[in-house]
Amino acid sequence: MNALLKKILLAALICHPAEAKDTDESKKPLTVARALKLGVEELTQYTDSSEAGQDNAAHMYATAKRIETEHALGQRDLRQVIKLGYWRSVLSKCRNGSCNAAYMVNGGGTLYTHAASRNGAALEDFLADLAKRMPLPAGNGDAKAEKEIDEIIAFLKKLKPYDSVDAESDKRAQADLAATIKELEEQWNGLKVMIHEVAADDARRIVAIASDSMNWLKEDGGR
Repeated sequence: MNALLKKILLAALICHPAEAKDTDESKKPLTVARALKLGVEELTQYTDSSEAGQDNAAHMYATAKRIETEHALGQRDLRQVIKLGYWRSVLSKCRNGSCNAAYMVNGGGTLYTHAASRNGAALEDFLADLAKRMPLPAGNGDAKAEKEIDEIIAFLKKLKPYDSVDAESDKRAQADLAATIKELEEQWNGLKVMIHEVAADDARRIVAIASDSMNWLKEDGGR
């Protein structure tokens, strides 16, 4: 092993100490097939059962699923792998952005940061199913799905940050939330354009996976 590789491995262990747990299980090679077989919960054998360990396990599973999906899709058409990447990008930004907004609206909490860390596993399962049907049939989207996006954007614009301890903190919180909402609005509008080019069934499925991370905001954010 050369010196550069040793430095890279050392840095990885420092950044992710949960993954460096010295157990018999963690010493076994973790292949894509094994990660997929174990699933998110069992992958904590390679990390630990802490919240951070569960985050890392979800990331491992998502990585394995993405590799499997892209490899299979690439055998059929590499161009579709690139298109799948567009869906992954906008969907992950919508889902993670909802978690970030919920963090601001509800006064913080690790619940939302952990949710954002674990979003990838569910998203990659969805994308794996989507990839099996790519290239997606062309269509004109779905009016109900597009309306749902409009309603989400309208809801986001009404959100207010959690009350801070002083006026200066309130001002910063309002600015931070406004920036997050603006970015989220752009992502949701981008998704609206994208679903307008696919069949109605796919449009509805895509909006459903994007919007399920809005639950915390809808339950707790409408203060």
